[in-house]
Amino acid sequence: MWNKIVIKHGIGLFLGLIAYYLIMQILGLSNRYDFRIFNAVIQIGVLYLAIKEYAKSKPEDFNYLSGTVIGINTSVVGVLPFAIFQMINLYLNPQLLEFIQQNAPVVGPYVNPFSGGLIVFVEGLAVGLVISYICMRVVELQSKEYGDKLQNGNHERLNTHIQEP
Repeated sequence: MWNKIVIKHGIGLFLGLIAYYLIMQILGLSNRYDFRIFNAVIQIGVLYLAIKEYAKSKPEDFNYLSGTVIGINTSVVGVLPFAIFQMINLYLNPQLLEFIQQNAPVVGPYVNPFSGGLIVFVEGLAVGLVISYICMRVVELQSKEYGDKLQNGNHERLNTHIQEP
């Protein structure tokens, strides 16, 4: 499902992550690796918008799997170039790499530019998977089609796990 929605929002995710990193760099806070939690906030917003746009543009194809796949693909398109950027950044910024090696819990001494980029990618992909599923549920609950089914008394999607006696 590599379509315009995935590419558009994936590039938006990448640009959002780069902008956030550069702002942190300007403020002198780029060595605060614990602030990367805000990367997830950016990712939540972008994935929500991507899944919501997909739901509106292709309501006939919109389901758990397709919505979640849109979110995961958007994450890959956005996070992969950001991970490559961080690999290059760690290679060109030995002070930051040394800081991470000395201060990061557990894996700190083993971090190099490649492993640092790989960690960023895996972390972004894991967040993308979880957030895609959550955003998928939120968008589904907000969709007009779902609301119409509830208003018309068709609760089969909600009650599939409840069996009549």
